[in-house]
Amino acid sequence: MSNPNYHRSDCNHIFLNFMPCMVIHYLAVKEKVKQFIERYSRRLWKLRVLQAELKMVLRETADSPEQSFRFFVSTENGYSINTSIYTETEDPSSGVRLLTSFEEVQGPMHGIAVDAPYLTRDFLQQKRCSAQLMETTYVYDYPDMFRQASKLQWESYLRDHGLAKDVLPKEYIRTTELVLDKHDNLTEIHRVPGQNDTGMIAWRITLYVPEYPEGRDIMVIANDITFRTGTFGPKEDKLFMRASELSRALKIPRIYLSVNSGARIGLAEEIKAMFRVAWKDNRRPDQGFKYLYLTPADYKTISSKNTVQAELVEDEGESRYKLTTIIGEKDGIGVENLQGSGMIAGETSRAYDEVFTVSLVGGCFHILLERRV
Repeated sequence: MSNPNYHRSDCNHIFLNFMPCMVIHYLAVKEKVKQFIERYSRRLWKLRVLQAELKMVLRETADSPEQSFRFFVSTENGYSINTSIYTETEDPSSGVRLLTSFEEVQGPMHGIAVDAPYLTRDFLQQKRCSAQLMETTYVYDYPDMFRQASKLQWESYLRDHGLAKDVLPKEYIRTTELVLDKHDNLTEIHRVPGQNDTGMIAWRITLYVPEYPEGRDIMVIANDITFRTGTFGPKEDKLFMRASELSRALKIPRIYLSVNSGARIGLAEEIKAMFRVAWKDNRRPDQGFKYLYLTPADYKTISSKNTVQAELVEDEGESRYKLTTIIGEKDGIGVENLQGSGMIAGETSRAYDEVFTVSLVGGCFHILLERRV
């Protein structure tokens, strides 16, 4: 993994098999593993190690029977660590040895054969890795960050006040994703992460924290850097505006997680393969060009789509359609995106005056209008 030839590898695993039987309680092993991970977390993350597996045979005391354990430590997002413990049991019907959760909370590997192959990088992990390579967080990992923060607050609260765990809420947060319907109105949706068709995501999140054990609503708006590098188009602008308007209507805080590349300036792909260049000097392209044009045949093909405007000229002994305007077949690749930027800038100023707004910034111009960054 440290070999420079494989520096872009991802979803790496470490497997450690301890052959001798050791006299130690499994919880002591779990604590030691946790300490090891915390000590070398930066190095492991740099090597893109997302899961470590330890196979051990343990005895609680010298007279106790031997028991085979599997300790799994994993992190998918890089900031929260999940630990699960399993024993090896044999399925009486098939004879296959299976992983069986040893703790009260059933782990994700429960019921899987001990010799099952490791999972390769899936669709969601590809997006997560893409965001992390740009040194940011994948957008659908944000709700879990709020969940972790709420959990830590409760742990600190119980410790400081000497309270039992029975005062903990049933859930730390409740998340509802908001999308636009066909009429550009907000609607709730429950879907698998990564199924978005726009670079803007919005959630209405209820936080169950010690200050508000009954729940406190907030609006969270975030860019998806893996969708067209997080650029703003008409859909993104509209979703941002509708979510911000809802936060003002409900008088709830609005949090914006900004990781984007500004307004989207796209390319008309249907024209890119057709246009030609009229050089000032065909033998010296470095001298510049006079105009871009289409041949009569190409113009005839594309003219019915109303994606360009051109004027017929005669030059160098042939007819040409000199391009004066490129509109593009798809919406959301031109100056309309700049118009939307002005729209959400105005909405941001209104939100600042009416509700609490705060932003975590990876780059965006209109957050200057929020003043709390």
